[in-house]
Amino acid sequence: MKDQSAMPEAEAPDAAGMPAARGEGSPLGSSFLGAVRADFAQHGSEVIARIRDEKPEAYLKLVASVLPKDLSAATGGVDDLSDEQIIDRIRALDAAIRPLLPARKRAGGLRKRVPPAKVQL
Repeated sequence: MKDQSAMPEAEAPDAAGMPAARGEGSPLGSSFLGAVRADFAQHGSEVIARIRDEKPEAYLKLVASVLPKDLSAATGGVDDLSDEQIIDRIRALDAAIRPLLPARKRAGGLRKRVPPAKVQL
């Protein structure tokens, strides 16, 4: 176990034994984070929407920065689904990501299934 006396002030554990958030270890850090919280409460959603529209690469970095470092996706789960259920899930995912795509790429999407052409031999 780490020697807690050797930990920097920003990592000193709180009453529950958890390290304090970065920057909260000093009055200046606490004031700064308070100002950021207040600014985000007032402007956060509008700024995020503007970043998403104007700088999608920065938006993706933001999203990635708040995701857990060890994000493991479960595999499988479609083996027991019918083709129609899989198609429904794909359509739902398509509808969910469509607003995040640039306008010129929105024209496509999942189309109705077209049966293959009959070939006579």
